[in-house]
Amino acid sequence: MQCPLCKRKLEHPGLEELLRPLNDLFNEVANKAKLRLEYDGLLDSPALTSANSQFFGDPLAFAMDKYVYVLCHKCGKAYFGGESQCQQALDTSQYNPEELVCGACSDVAGAQICGRHGTEYLEYKCRFCCSVAVYFCFGTTHFCTICHDDFQRLMALPKQLLPKCPAGPKAVQLEGSCPLKVQHPETGEEFALGCGICRNLSTF
Repeated sequence: MQCPLCKRKLEHPGLEELLRPLNDLFNEVANKAKLRLEYDGLLDSPALTSANSQFFGDPLAFAMDKYVYVLCHKCGKAYFGGESQCQQALDTSQYNPEELVCGACSDVAGAQICGRHGTEYLEYKCRFCCSVAVYFCFGTTHFCTICHDDFQRLMALPKQLLPKCPAGPKAVQLEGSCPLKVQHPETGEEFALGCGICRNLSTF
């Protein structure tokens, strides 16, 4: 919604009706991105506190540059789709808009739904191991930190080669009981664990 030449916000009475839904979408994404920045504990990061940073004192610009939000195929609302750096490695030839589904529209059978926040801030299991996911990339896949660093190999593994529960990071077969201490689908499936906001209220 910026002019491609001067980068100023587009505003004109003749475009008001056309711009209204876009402005509403921008405001929705901006609010969610700022909350995500707080959720990730980055309000005191050098990117915002260093005078040499391009985002010095501007958390909104930092959040909008750092995070990607995509539109849910089912409800049309914007939801967190990972960090910008992850999207750069995505093979767009594999893009399927039907796979872009927000937490509220996902199949969350068996998940603990938060009475305060509903399904919007659900925390997920890593798709490739029995760890809590930290990253959500490509609008479809949850990763823990270690699996995220090996995502290209893991995404290419056939499902039959993935380990059974308990599974360690990088799809390593473990012995014993599941470290998550919950029943969940087989490795390679998405699964919601509960509300991430309530789990992290102490960090706000």
